Amino acid sequence: MIFINGHEIVLDHEERLEPWTDYGRVVWLAMNFIKNCPVEAHNGLPWYLQYSCFWTDPLRPVVWPDNPAGKFAWAVTTLLKYYPYSGDATFVDITRTMLERLWEQRTPEGYAWAGLPYASAHPGTGGYFGARADGEYVTEPDKAAQAGKAYLDFYKLTGEERYFDISIRIATELTQHLRMGDGERSPWPFRVDVRDGRVVEEYTSHLIPAVRLFEDLARLGEERFAAKRDQVWDWLAAYPLKTNLWKGHFEDIRLDPGNGNRDQVSPLETARYILERRIQIPDWQEMSRNLILWVKDTLGGRPFFTAVPIHEQKYCYFVMGSHTARYASLCAQYAEATGDASMWEEAKRSFNWATYMAGDDGLVTVGVDRPDYYNQCWFTDGYFDYVPHFIDGMAAMPETAPADSDHLLHSTSVVQQINYNPYRVSYRTFSPGTQILRLTFKPVSVQAGREPLSYQASPAGGPGWTFDEDQRVLRIISNDREVVISGCTERG
Repeated sequence: MIFINGHEIVLDHEERLEPWTDYGRVVWLAMNFIKNCPVEAHNGLPWYLQYSCFWTDPLRPVVWPDNPAGKFAWAVTTLLKYYPYSGDATFVDITRTMLERLWEQRTPEGYAWAGLPYASAHPGTGGYFGARADGEYVTEPDKAAQAGKAYLDFYKLTGEERYFDISIRIATELTQHLRMGDGERSPWPFRVDVRDGRVVEEYTSHLIPAVRLFEDLARLGEERFAAKRDQVWDWLAAYPLKTNLWKGHFEDIRLDPGNGNRDQVSPLETARYILERRIQIPDWQEMSRNLILWVKDTLGGRPFFTAVPIHEQKYCYFVMGSHTARYASLCAQYAEATGDASMWEEAKRSFNWATYMAGDDGLVTVGVDRPDYYNQCWFTDGYFDYVPHFIDGMAAMPETAPADSDHLLHSTSVVQQINYNPYRVSYRTFSPGTQILRLTFKPVSVQAGREPLSYQASPAGGPGWTFDEDQRVLRIISNDREVVISGCTERG
């Protein structure tokens, strides 16, 4: 018998790795733990507000630098996917506490880099002002951009202008420090002392969050950010997309002035952006495929019953669940966009491997058994940068989503409100768009606003809906923010 993290492995008839449990249960287990997260007795704060990680044997925090800006930004990414998927609004308030605390402790006015969140913090304090390896009063501009996008998305979810204003404040400060960049200096430094502007480390390739932030703000009428978006994208296209110098994401890694490290976050998230914008990017297929294969070739582990696990980075060279799930989600999205069956198979096996990090108790270990990361859990790698990849995977491969419950798997617009009832799903989005759902019932009508959407036998470019009866997948293109799906049993 072979075990991973206490789970006996499951193989199919061709000895390919299967999951120990279904993807939907993995999501539920992880999120249930977050909703019941332990609280620190001395200050009354849940662990996710003051620690990056914790041990499971026994359950206790790890004294290791916290990562508030990136962690909370990933939490918003999780929220935007988990709430529509589940209909459970509990996580909205949890995420709000994260964003509020992060903004309360931003860099002070009068500093060289003012009004930005901190990327790292001393553990167990709930106070954010930097820590190793950044250093105190040092932040990472890429995490500020990621947080800025999170505030903007939270505005789209709640409609509360306060979060829109915060995102503009962060974006404006970033534009004031934007530089041209070259092969050794990115448009912002990776690490910078916020008091006097001293550069601590020059280079990061993790700039897709800034592209997304500027792009979204421009789309919402803040047109001054459009040129800044183009400047950052043009640098990505001129340098890392050609040189493959992908590094500068992880907050706790040692200083790397020689740019020797490589990580998988920035190339894969760049590939995700390219796939999502493929109508606007002529070479999208080659570009995204090259990035996915570069990660496999550079950071892929030895196949385990055909499943390819992914190492986090060169400077922390361990295979981990969240990064394997990220890789799997990009393989799945690429397969969905191109019909590439080999990528579909790659996605499924890597996702299956990543399920073995989750336990029945909701504890999601960062990696595999000893001697690697036995019994250590991270709020990013085990939860906020783990759960959303499974939901993305189910959207691209709907047959892997639960068949016994209704789920909205994907929306091109933020879902502000959703209700699941027997034979009826209703939701409201920030703007009209496209949604994918897997249902337990057969839809008979889809209403967009006050008007019915037309049924289409095959997907079309305009408003309407299609339903795959074999997979029970409903695809909607809506011309309204309000959508109501009504259905019946097979006999109804």
